[in-house]
Amino acid sequence: MYTALAGLLAALTSPIPGTSLLLTGLEVFMVVHLAKKNNFELSLKALGFSATALWGISTVLKDAGLELLRFAPILGWAAGVMVAMLFVFFLGILANLYFGK
Repeated sequence: MYTALAGLLAALTSPIPGTSLLLTGLEVFMVVHLAKKNNFELSLKALGFSATALWGISTVLKDAGLELLRFAPILGWAAGVMVAMLFVFFLGILANLYFGK
């Protein structure tokens, strides 16, 4: 579900600079949802730390790969959608594994 939302969000906003913050919001929402699903208590402090870490890591990883690909207009747009979907998918798997302990 979150992977499809990330793909849709990236497809609609990929050409607009600075819209990766929307994906970060989706990622934080997904982590909170997975924590609640697994009966994991997530304090406001832990949520703030998680949001900051997610934003930092996702910005570095996504921007490094995508900026190189955006030189090719159509390929860069498609790569932005794929990277967003894959990143959210694997982040969801990792969060589910962590909170499932």
